[in-house]
Amino acid sequence: MATTRVMKTMAIYRQEGKDGITIEDAVGEDVGETWKMGAPLSRETGSTGSIVEWPGTTNATLPIGVAAKDATGVTGASVPHYEANDYNLFEASLINNATPHVLVAGNLGVAYSLIKSGTNWYVDIADVTTKLVEVVGFIDPAGDTNPRVIVRFIGNRQANVLQS
Repeated sequence: MATTRVMKTMAIYRQEGKDGITIEDAVGEDVGETWKMGAPLSRETGSTGSIVEWPGTTNATLPIGVAAKDATGVTGASVPHYEANDYNLFEASLINNATPHVLVAGNLGVAYSLIKSGTNWYVDIADVTTKLVEVVGFIDPAGDTNPRVIVRFIGNRQANVLQS
């Protein structure tokens, strides 16, 4: 029986290969950041290289990972996050731009972008151009609306683990 699920922001699904959360201390949080846990993070493209919330559908900025806690709003604060790498898998809800999506078998193995709605981040099936994450498994069954799926960051879309 198909179910309508509550939309949930991105979260770690399975972490392997390292010791859990990565802490970014070198430059830390950029000034005035307001991200919430589950937000994709990137490095500022300016001279400081501070950590900021990923700016959205752009191929120019690669994510470093997903926030493990809310931003502090304090410049230079440590940034705990789960790294976007080949080992970490994340869970996320699927959305069709701003409307609910019903999970179908055809979503498996497809690469999509991420979209922010309010303070939460979801996998956007309407954006197959940016191709940031790939759906590698289902948490909820096909036919469910607002389903949770398992995603991985695509290798050449990872800031810290560049692949050829």
